[in-house]
Amino acid sequence: MLQNYKNFKIIVNKVLVQSSTQKKKIERLISKQNNIYFNRAEDFSKKFIKYLKKEKVPIKYAVNSYLKLCFDMFKSHKYFIKYNKYPLADEKDAYKKVYNNIKVMKSYMFGVAISQFLWSTHYAMFSFFIKNITKPNLKIKNYLEIGSGHGLFFLKALENLSEKVKFDIVDISSTSIKITKSVINFFFKKKRNINYYKKNVFDYKPKIKYDFITLGEVLEHVNQPLRLLKKINNLLTENGQVYMSTCVDCPSIDHVLHFKSIGEIELLIKKSGFKIISRNILPVEEKPMKEIIKNKITINYCVLLKKKK
Repeated sequence: MLQNYKNFKIIVNKVLVQSSTQKKKIERLISKQNNIYFNRAEDFSKKFIKYLKKEKVPIKYAVNSYLKLCFDMFKSHKYFIKYNKYPLADEKDAYKKVYNNIKVMKSYMFGVAISQFLWSTHYAMFSFFIKNITKPNLKIKNYLEIGSGHGLFFLKALENLSEKVKFDIVDISSTSIKITKSVINFFFKKKRNINYYKKNVFDYKPKIKYDFITLGEVLEHVNQPLRLLKKINNLLTENGQVYMSTCVDCPSIDHVLHFKSIGEIELLIKKSGFKIISRNILPVEEKPMKEIIKNKITINYCVLLKKKK
């Protein structure tokens, strides 16, 4: 299956050599994918390997970062099941231990980048984003991304939106911004109007409104989710759209907000003045939903929002 996708094969094989526990999961994922998936995965892998060489980062480091991410998630979930709470509960602790720790954050970002194609739910959320950012009828003058992470979502926005669009990034982590900048500068040679702001989004006070806002995997990292969503609503134009993703029963080294159900998330969306356009509910295991909920198995969730009128 992978013989025609040599760069993606390199990454997959290096993961499988080091982790037998990943073998069944990855082989099951790959067996169900179409050519779109493989072409995207190969394109990512080719660029990612080139980027690693440019940054003088061994591919083994990136693969180990992915495996560490998997182990940390497993360890965090064990803690969650035992104590019925996440390992962290305060965003200030997450900032100190992860976002402001260069070594930890760098590993985390490389690991999450690889997971976009090796975790079925992460790939599904990425695909959902691509579908919505490539719609031909989008009218976007100003684009905002909060928490740019590894930069893959932002790169897709750059590739598909007009050269006239103004792009802004707000992130609390200087390491995340540095990685995003280096990714964009390496892969996107066309000149674009891009501004990077290292600050808490609550301190961000632009003079403009945005036509599209991306809030990927951020909500579970904050202690005031309603305040954050209301802030996003205030930054959005009347006809603008928001891509948002988060998760239920999903402990991690930097997750502090525990959503217990999809209903809890969607009530928050309603309270913050948004209306759901479309959504994707993605359990990480292929089991009946009743069993997923009963056993507190992680559910990823992504949604496209607009202002409620």
